[in-house]
Amino acid sequence: MLRTLPVLNKCGTVKSLLLLPRVVTLKRHNLLCTTVKEQAQNERRIPIKEPTTSDSDSSSSSSDSSDSDGPSGYSRNGRTTYNEEEVAKFRSMADSWWDPYGDCKPLHSLNKLRVALVREGLVNSEVSQAEHISGPRPLTGIKILDVGCGGGILCEPLARLGAKVTGLDAAEENTRVATLHASQDPRVKENVTYLHGTVEEHIQDVGCAYDAVVASEVLEHVDNTDLFIYTCAEAIRPGGSLFLTTINKTTSAWLGAIAIAEHTLRLLPPGTHDWNKFIPRQELLFHLEKSGFVTRTVHGMGYNPLINEWFWLSNTSINYAVHAIKEGN
Repeated sequence: MLRTLPVLNKCGTVKSLLLLPRVVTLKRHNLLCTTVKEQAQNERRIPIKEPTTSDSDSSSSSSDSSDSDGPSGYSRNGRTTYNEEEVAKFRSMADSWWDPYGDCKPLHSLNKLRVALVREGLVNSEVSQAEHISGPRPLTGIKILDVGCGGGILCEPLARLGAKVTGLDAAEENTRVATLHASQDPRVKENVTYLHGTVEEHIQDVGCAYDAVVASEVLEHVDNTDLFIYTCAEAIRPGGSLFLTTINKTTSAWLGAIAIAEHTLRLLPPGTHDWNKFIPRQELLFHLEKSGFVTRTVHGMGYNPLINEWFWLSNTSINYAVHAIKEGN
């Protein structure tokens, strides 16, 4: 059995130090082999409860019905996904996003999985145009929103695959760095646009405009996860996709990301991660269903720091990825 010791880097990315390294190889067209029905053996099942609102939210909802949208019943009522303390952590990283040997080294290598997740997900859900699937730019013409894009580490490879990418980040310093870096590659510059703001602000301007939304390593740093998911849903056209990677709310994740990484090994200052912000897999799937999505794939992710390589796992107890499709025609 593969034994791992979860640790964390300064970008807030959980990684597993393999005591018995083993790289998992998956077939190209069978990339994601875990379905939503499979339960990781060591993952604690958490009863799913509907999101609740405070008394003030309830009273606001009755007085301003225009803030309550759609069949999900989620109401903004002045709520926001923005958390200044969390944004400040990543604002301070603006100068290090594109250092391949710095704190974001694991995020660069994570592209091996998340670019494949998006590419294969859009091809297999028949969003990609048939004439481009076999070529070097299979995502040609597809409009993608990357929420919490940071310095554009994920935006750029998606743009090179032909997608029209909008990178959105709550820290203006990050979008400036991303714009500057994109200008160095004509293939990227013509296909990517960076904007400063939150997803709930952006949706007011663009409406249901995207074929796909990506939020990678973001959920554990926002407020009001239910609102975040629902607002992402508003940005996606019916039949479009939502791609997420995040950290599970399990004992393993608490031990790895907080107890060991922050308080024992001091890899990060205590308080970098808030376990209360981690989201249980079942709860996330509930929010997706509530917001009009059908979950297509859930899969765990593992990291070998010895070779700086990520790989797919059936175990979702720490890092996991989700691909969901918005219902409708």
